[in-house]
Amino acid sequence: MSPLAQKLYRHLKKRLVAGHPSITYRQLATSCGDLHPRSPALHAALGELTNACRHAKLPVLPAIVWRSGLDRPSTGYYKVAHPRAHTDEARISAWQREHAKVLAEIESFPAQLE
Repeated sequence: MSPLAQKLYRHLKKRLVAGHPSITYRQLATSCGDLHPRSPALHAALGELTNACRHAKLPVLPAIVWRSGLDRPSTGYYKVAHPRAHTDEARISAWQREHAKVLAEIESFPAQLE
């Protein structure tokens, strides 16, 4: 994974362990450096992290990153994490299941993810 994806992983895992089940794109961008919440680099790193979680057979950690005011991920999340969900209802349902898995399996995330 890229250095930014690794940094995002560490930050998101730390938030989960601290009992914070969500973070906005803006909060994440600010806390991980001088990034804009719509930065292509930020979203590419989140996609990379999503793929790494899938490869490691872990729940998709970026499921806790939400769009401000919407309380769920932006459309880019669904394209990477749930590409077979074609309706809004299917996307939201898939994300809700994924988010619940992330919260239920906090202890299964290793200190570092390759």
